[in-house]
Amino acid sequence: MAGGDSGSSGSNRLAMVSVVVALMSLGASILQNVNYARSIDSVQRNVLRAESLRSCKDIIAVFFEFRLKAEAANMSGEGGMTSIELKGLAYRFGALGTFLANFQEQPSRDRYSALAWHLNRIAGEGAKLPKAEFDALFNEADKQFGAINDDCVKAATGHLL
Repeated sequence: MAGGDSGSSGSNRLAMVSVVVALMSLGASILQNVNYARSIDSVQRNVLRAESLRSCKDIIAVFFEFRLKAEAANMSGEGGMTSIELKGLAYRFGALGTFLANFQEQPSRDRYSALAWHLNRIAGEGAKLPKAEFDALFNEADKQFGAINDDCVKAATGHLL
């Protein structure tokens, strides 16, 4: 009889060790899945941040290219082809702004749209305006651009998402 108890006790221990090993394996698998999900999320955020920063760089370049060409058109009084080129830059600014605005709250989206339309207005009227009025239009654009640039600074410092 003593031999019978010893066999069932050994079986119970073996079953218990098997259950403990299975539970530890399950726990390790769950932990691995959690770490994998965090890793994927981190990679997605980094890709999003990189795209946002590239677009910020592009929108800044477009704004200053627009400004240079608009000032040249205003000084020379040229319209025609320069106006079309300026409108193209304003629309490009609007396209980049729309992309960047998708990562922002509604007030920021409104700023991007307002500045794009303001640049479009400057493109249409800028060459014909007196220097003082032209400068007043660009002072407003500069203020709006400063707020948009703040969004890019947030993205660059990691506060995008």
